[in-house]
Amino acid sequence: MSIFRRTFKGGIHPPENKETSGFKIERLPQPQFLYIHLLGSFGSPSEPVVEKGQRVLKGEVIAKPTSKISSFIHSPVSGIISDIKNWPHYSGKSLPAIVIENDFKNEEFHYPEKNIPLMRPSDIVSEVRNFGIVGLGGAVFPTDVKLSPPVGKKITTIIVNGCECEPYLTCDESVIREEPEKIIEGAVLAARSTSAKEIIIAIEKNKTSSARKLVEIAGSRAKIVFLPVKYPQGGEKQLIYAVLRRKVLRGALPADVGCVVINVQTAKAIYEAICKRKPLYERVTTLGGFFRKPGNVIAPIGITLKDLIEFRGGLPDNVDKIIFGGPMMGVSVDNLDVPLTKATSGILLFIHREKKLYECIRCMRCRDVCPMNLSPRESYALFKRGEAYSYADICIECGSCAYACPAGIPLVQYLKWAKQKLKSVRSAAGK
Repeated sequence: MSIFRRTFKGGIHPPENKETSGFKIERLPQPQFLYIHLLGSFGSPSEPVVEKGQRVLKGEVIAKPTSKISSFIHSPVSGIISDIKNWPHYSGKSLPAIVIENDFKNEEFHYPEKNIPLMRPSDIVSEVRNFGIVGLGGAVFPTDVKLSPPVGKKITTIIVNGCECEPYLTCDESVIREEPEKIIEGAVLAARSTSAKEIIIAIEKNKTSSARKLVEIAGSRAKIVFLPVKYPQGGEKQLIYAVLRRKVLRGALPADVGCVVINVQTAKAIYEAICKRKPLYERVTTLGGFFRKPGNVIAPIGITLKDLIEFRGGLPDNVDKIIFGGPMMGVSVDNLDVPLTKATSGILLFIHREKKLYECIRCMRCRDVCPMNLSPRESYALFKRGEAYSYADICIECGSCAYACPAGIPLVQYLKWAKQKLKSVRSAAGK
């Protein structure tokens, strides 16, 4: 175990508001209907392999990948395929989804056991893909792709991200506290798949008590490091620099500096897929803010926000803002039909407060706190002229700039606009 004082340049210290820390993970009841979007990961939507009226078992494949950057999707329950239709998504769009009517029999699809000691690295990667494992820190990038670095890229280190630096969120901390063995075993399997010789589990120092058992059982298999409490300490590039002092340059990937970074829940999911033959059809998520019954819950992918809130005591009268994810990088939703996805690390209920906006005073606090060394104020100024900030593509959308801005300008929104503008310009130019 090590305690690092080193960190990355920039960042902020918002109030943690982690009142759900220490809450035991609870399993939610199953709803009657689940709505599982075909866009189940970063990349391309998956393709249904089921039809309306077909019965499926819990854990059975209901959609297959359509490209390398796509994923298998599995049923969280046994039941009947009620429909395949467009359904509200947390992005604000209406996207294709498979609707399953639960028969509450919980009959499971059984996958054949594997002789784990004899599995080759490529076998582990294949099973990670077959069982629908994606990044559960929020990016939902297919994990099998991360574990398959380009030819010539040697992976030396697996970094397991347990920082959970977003305010309010404690789902990862609850998994660190309650299921440390699964995290260690999943990390070992990830290292085997990439031939990495080193495993580092990185956790912010505010979780030392929750990680006590993890430290005890890690032994020589993994190094546990505790980092300063700062947002966005869990950002992939920021974490690599803090732990290893390796810089991931613009346009490069962690594999270019010999690293693969996975979330603690992703490590747990790898273990469950390989050792327990359980696909990724549910996840631990934080219910925070003004929930009548806040906490950390295991919820099936596809449960609607309406059902989830009802299972936790109903919607308080004064709540008028709902966020999927954390308050810094999450997205607001305005439809209770939106279902939980593999990306949903938290659901927060808030009372919206208007923030008065002023003109930029050129204090440059946004530049000082930006973990990517950008000048968000410049993006704002260029936006007003109809131009795009040329470095916006490396923005990680952490929201530190907007949080630090004394004028209340939503700077991250202008960076997002610039990213889209740059993408469309480059696409039109054929780059």
